Amino acid sequence: MFLLIQLITTGGTIASLPDEKGDVSATLTGETLLKHLGIKENIHINSAVTIGSYAFNYSTLYEVALHVMDALKKPDISSVVITHGTDTMEETAFYLSLVTGESSKPIILTGAQLDPSYSYTDGPKNLQEAIIAAKSLALKNFGPLIVFGGFIYPARDVTKIDTHLLQGFDAPNTGAIGRIDLDEVIIHSTPEKLEPRFNPVIPTPVALIRLGVGMTGDELKRMVETYEGVVIEGFGRGNAHPTILPVVENLVQRNIPVLITSRCPRGSVKPIYSKGGGKDLEKVGAIFMGNLSGIKARILLGVMLANNLSLDEMKQTIYLLTKPYTN
Repeated sequence: MFLLIQLITTGGTIASLPDEKGDVSATLTGETLLKHLGIKENIHINSAVTIGSYAFNYSTLYEVALHVMDALKKPDISSVVITHGTDTMEETAFYLSLVTGESSKPIILTGAQLDPSYSYTDGPKNLQEAIIAAKSLALKNFGPLIVFGGFIYPARDVTKIDTHLLQGFDAPNTGAIGRIDLDEVIIHSTPEKLEPRFNPVIPTPVALIRLGVGMTGDELKRMVETYEGVVIEGFGRGNAHPTILPVVENLVQRNIPVLITSRCPRGSVKPIYSKGGGKDLEKVGAIFMGNLSGIKARILLGVMLANNLSLDEMKQTIYLLTKPYTN
């Protein structure tokens, strides 16, 4: 049987062009995108949405996941490539890693930092390398990956690190798991498999609060009062101003899960410090997230809430997802 790559296009810079005023927006559908970039491959094309990824919402994530899962079920589809805006690509990749099930078929996301109107746009190279990765048997069973700037990154750890330079992504704690060298896929390490998997759902909205010096409990209380879950990007190892502590305790007592991550791009949170620090936050029931980033902890918590997990089930899931990365 002849196997095909399923290309799912969602817009983003790779599919954007400036109008007569110079304003850039996503306009190219899948067929037009391949033609415009000069990509000639035997690919089945599905234009899911055509928007900038900054305009994504939870429903968009869910819609893209349904397209991916439908493609994975087809016996003539060997792999999936998703073109995506760079702004929220890491969140889509992580969401897909939670909900797309046990398929061994490669799922590759890519995009561009520069739109196709630039003669030196990175879109064609990134897409061509994503296609090379999608064809590689070496990437089976790895779950969703981002291929960008010649490197291969796991969904759990990848993040956008630069607003415009062509090497726009990295995985600060683990590094790339491999790279593309011309038409060869080179693997350096195997990413941890994310277990368990969840039913595809529209995530429940969750507050994501990044602490800054002088931010008090009163501020936190006002910002989270309408949410069913809260993620706090704390200082360093997962610390907060002492006035934050009673607010967190009250949230936990009301069965609102509170997850603690760090503002730092590298390293894990760990409950060590008292007097409002991480040790006290843990004592009142906050859950520490290892080195999972705040934006991904938010996706995870939203998916768990939408799947109606109990607090104990959430803790077990978080343990499985963060255990390989903690001491």
